Amino acid sequence: MKKVSILFVLGFVCLQFSCGKKNVEEYKGIITFVVGTVVLERGPEKIKVSVSQEIQNGDVLVTEAGSTATIAFGENSSLLEIQSDSRFRFDNIKADKKFFQEKGRSWLLSNKLVKGEGISLGTPTSTAGVRGTKFYTNVIGDVTMICHCEGKVELENNADHSKSVNDSDYLSITKGTKTIYLTSKDLQKGNVPYSHDHSELSDSPLGKQNQMTAEQGDLLMKLVEKKFSGK
Repeated sequence: MKKVSILFVLGFVCLQFSCGKKNVEEYKGIITFVVGTVVLERGPEKIKVSVSQEIQNGDVLVTEAGSTATIAFGENSSLLEIQSDSRFRFDNIKADKKFFQEKGRSWLLSNKLVKGEGISLGTPTSTAGVRGTKFYTNVIGDVTMICHCEGKVELENNADHSKSVNDSDYLSITKGTKTIYLTSKDLQKGNVPYSHDHSELSDSPLGKQNQMTAEQGDLLMKLVEKKFSGK
């Protein structure tokens, strides 16, 4: 009888305080770092971003050249670095997060999510669905490049809705109905350094700073063009 009473009390407490469920506060997106000129477009408003500012559904974050912002969701369950010359939309910041990157670069870390949670990042050419992973996205015009840094990413081509899940560590590039893949060996053959250091910052919580030079970036784009042409 004593055990039954204890279980009843515990059950009542859980009903009152939602045991096993995340508090709404844990889904909030908070700006944790800003450098340069970063603006939030909230409807007709344009708000200059500052640390501790809260992200709302529908917000669009815009960074100018040499500007970067980092956002944390919950107790660092997800971290996001939005880099310079980018335009990034937060369609839904709750359990099933939906983001859209119109242009520019971002680096996203999602720690292991529980049932009912998920993150998807859309771009003009593709949509990446994740559940506990880390990946870097670069949108250049009608081309989307995604570096699969850690874990699995389900990539959907927006044009023909074909899907794939990476079975190894590689760079995927989508243009129109075509998606190509560059492995570490492809990059090494093209004299492009292979690294998962994608931050614009010297002390980002996501990882180390990108050391790729402009010349190496040009080599990478030539390698991409060659792969798309089938040569």
